[in-house]
Amino acid sequence: MRFPAFVFLGWLAALHPAVHAAPPPFDFLYPAGGQVGTTVSVTAGGKHESWPPGIWCSDPALKVSASEEKGTLQIEIPADMPAGPCHIRLYNDDGASLLRCFMVGRIPETRDQEPNDALEKAQALSDWPVTVNGRLNKEGDTDSFQVVLEADQWLVASVDAYSLDSPVDPLLQLLDAAGTQMAFNHDRHALDPALMFQSTQAATYTIQLSAFAFPPKADIRLTGGDDCVYRLTLHKGPVGDYLFPQAIQRGHREVLHLHGWNLGTPSGVTSVEVDATTTTAAEDHLTVTVPGGHTELTVRLGDWPEVRELEPNNAPPESQPVLLPASINGRIDAPHDRDNFRFNATKGEALLFRVESQNLGFPLDAVLTLFDDADKQLAESDDTGKKSDPELKWTAPADGTFRVEIRDLLDRGGNNFVYRLECAHPVPGFEAEVLADAVVVKPGESAELKLKVTRSNGFDGSLAVLLDGLPEGVSSTSASVPVKGGELTLSVQATKECKPANLPIHALVVSTDPAQPAAQFVAATLKGKNSAAGHLVLNQSQQIWLTVPPKPPEPEEKPTEPPPPTP
Repeated sequence: MRFPAFVFLGWLAALHPAVHAAPPPFDFLYPAGGQVGTTVSVTAGGKHESWPPGIWCSDPALKVSASEEKGTLQIEIPADMPAGPCHIRLYNDDGASLLRCFMVGRIPETRDQEPNDALEKAQALSDWPVTVNGRLNKEGDTDSFQVVLEADQWLVASVDAYSLDSPVDPLLQLLDAAGTQMAFNHDRHALDPALMFQSTQAATYTIQLSAFAFPPKADIRLTGGDDCVYRLTLHKGPVGDYLFPQAIQRGHREVLHLHGWNLGTPSGVTSVEVDATTTTAAEDHLTVTVPGGHTELTVRLGDWPEVRELEPNNAPPESQPVLLPASINGRIDAPHDRDNFRFNATKGEALLFRVESQNLGFPLDAVLTLFDDADKQLAESDDTGKKSDPELKWTAPADGTFRVEIRDLLDRGGNNFVYRLECAHPVPGFEAEVLADAVVVKPGESAELKLKVTRSNGFDGSLAVLLDGLPEGVSSTSASVPVKGGELTLSVQATKECKPANLPIHALVVSTDPAQPAAQFVAATLKGKNSAAGHLVLNQSQQIWLTVPPKPPEPEEKPTEPPPPTP
């Protein structure tokens, strides 16, 4: 009998279990977050040929399991879990998916309900604060939400979309009942918008969210799709925007200015005391909860004095004297503002000037310029490599008094044009990154893992790169870092008898010079790091995923036919 080929193949597939052809897809996570103390059913976007996959989460407190339905996960969030982002990864015998971000929140959450693409179809939101988990389902989609404000009541609306790795550049607008635009924002934190509005009378308003594609396409129009996921958060209570200064010296206690909305002061500024007297060297920030509100802000920890800018310092004769090393916290208050600081240096003294502003989420496009005491320009920096904030390494040409000036490239200014300028002697060190966050090595074979190490400020100690946490049967070469740094490759090998494995491992850079001891875990670069568009919520991961697939079955030996009988 003869059978069509597709019948034979179907029969053959029924005799053998399904085999994976590739790592599990993980195109998006929807919803991309949930409230503490709840269990959330989420969609792991992608065409899942086999199910369930293995699941890994960067925070073991978050319980993630696969449902019976393909492409659906159950996420259990403990009531005492801290708010913030976590990474989730899917894996199978062929490798691991991309990392996806899941946000743990404190306030109630809901989902957008379609159709809500027009003013008259707006979804009513009566209980808030609230976070709406939604997605722009199709090209040209707009999601609308209706809220009622009392007289003098604040509305603060913010979006997380691009920062969650959605392929969008969102827009946010507020309309009154007649459709008149009352507020609008495009980019506030990286590409994600936020708007603030205080109603002068009791009225009903509609918030509308839409987006352009990112990266941009040739045609300019509103975008949408299954992976265009967002989180829209609405507050009417006290909401913090930022702290000033942005940092506090370790071991000190300071009163900082809290800027935001509905803080109970006409200026929108109040004060909070931050205690850093018991912090350790391992801590790099503290979390500050907005009094009476639901938002949290972070304050950096520094190792030298945190100086506050004092106006007037716009003209060279008004330059503010600063004793180095120090970090200067200031703002470019108005268009055409210049902030000048005067310091002393000796001939041959090396100094490093580094600005943080856009890296902290502020709009200042800083330009840093150095002058001598005769106002002769000695050096200038705008952007550093792929970074938007400037950095300047400089050696004093003679003993004397010098001046550093900071301004905005386009001469803009405002209350939120905040910066932190570090002025200190360069500390020798190094930076390292893994160029891929996952590696697959088959039994009896090897695979390459590439890293990049950059030495800075004259660090010339011997460095070695190695892998930690490898399972039994897997080994790796180590590599010495060249004097000039650069890209290097580790070879990961698995024995022929190596058992299947799926687990996170770590890469380390270790100084082998006793005179310059140092060691650090190496983070894998994720999409968004050093992007001109801004950062993702989580830009890096120190967990490198290792997969050792099962050893393929040995081919069956064909039985030998007995020799024919002799006549």
